[in-house]
Amino acid sequence: MDQNKEDKGIDFSERAKGPLAHFFISGWNHLVRLMAVNALFLLFNIPAIAIAFFYGDVFLPGLVNAFDLRKFITVNVSEGMITAVNETQLSFQLVSLLFVFFIVSMVASLLICVGPFQAGFAQVYKDIRNGTSVSLFSSFKTGLKENWKKSLVAMFIGMIFSAIIILAVDFYMNLGSDIGIVIATIFTVLYIAFILVQNFVYNLMVSTDLKLGKIYKNAILFILLRFGPCLTLGIVVALFYIVIPFVLLMSASYTTLGIFVFLYSFVVIAWVQYGLAFYTGQLVDKYVAIDEEASLENTEES
Repeated sequence: MDQNKEDKGIDFSERAKGPLAHFFISGWNHLVRLMAVNALFLLFNIPAIAIAFFYGDVFLPGLVNAFDLRKFITVNVSEGMITAVNETQLSFQLVSLLFVFFIVSMVASLLICVGPFQAGFAQVYKDIRNGTSVSLFSSFKTGLKENWKKSLVAMFIGMIFSAIIILAVDFYMNLGSDIGIVIATIFTVLYIAFILVQNFVYNLMVSTDLKLGKIYKNAILFILLRFGPCLTLGIVVALFYIVIPFVLLMSASYTTLGIFVFLYSFVVIAWVQYGLAFYTGQLVDKYVAIDEEASLENTEES
């Protein structure tokens, strides 16, 4: 990107009347870059997709039974065609779509991802928000190089905790009792909250020099301090990472499958992650920056 284009993007952001306008203007001003990030995210996370497939093989059968997902599945075929479709083949196709749904939900939410690569993408989002982005790959390289150690640990934390939470939801939902449903609901809420935490963590990595333990502490505190906005973010995350892909895939029509492929290959993942990164940047500016200034003042006084 040349300097004129970069300045133009900054001017648009500066003219934004509020955070929401700033978010959409900056995102629209870098639309092609966000689409490229979305495609690269899927490409670079092929190892994570393989791990998510393994998770699906282990946990998905129990989740299907627990939530009775079969009742939500509709197949848009005519009566004349249904007789020509082998029932076993149809079941295999539906199971395959469930696997796609599960994998996309796990990987896009960063519960299972290649940590160092995600640190690179977080740097891209940060630079877009700040209006300092010059090159996608330059920003990506900076984020990866400076945070690969922390991001590797965060990657394993995400895989371990997500497995524990999904196993708990699976177990308690299949108990078939009221108390089991209540406990499973609590773990489902924790599942959504942990998605926010993981996204906050990767964005805090590229925005601060804090150790990983303090990064996770701040990520959790963000949810507690800003519970209302984070609740809204949690609903948005659940909508775009769980509800919408499930509806599109389980409709099992060529139209909805085409919409799904386009949206989640080029649009949705990057925009949701950028939205979470944008909000994290605001929280860092409001809370973490104050903490760092207070720390510097204490050092000078001593």
